[in-house]
Amino acid sequence: MDQPRQEQFVNELVENIRRDVVRQIMTGRIPSEWDGHELRQLLADRFTQSASLSDDMRNKRSKRRRDYENTVIVNNL
Repeated sequence: MDQPRQEQFVNELVENIRRDVVRQIMTGRIPSEWDGHELRQLLADRFTQSASLSDDMRNKRSKRRRDYENTVIVNNL
């Protein structure tokens, strides 16, 4: 995937999750007593849930997952 498509993917993913959580806040589904602690956890859970949609990345023994983990370490990501 080239750089513009990577940027587009990241922007769309973040925007979709942001829009969904804000919609839930506005409709009262998220408790008003929640502050940054619970909201951070909710966002982390949403991103984790999104990442779990990738079969290649869910399997920690897959070559793609191992390559990913190695690149994160080597490139200090």
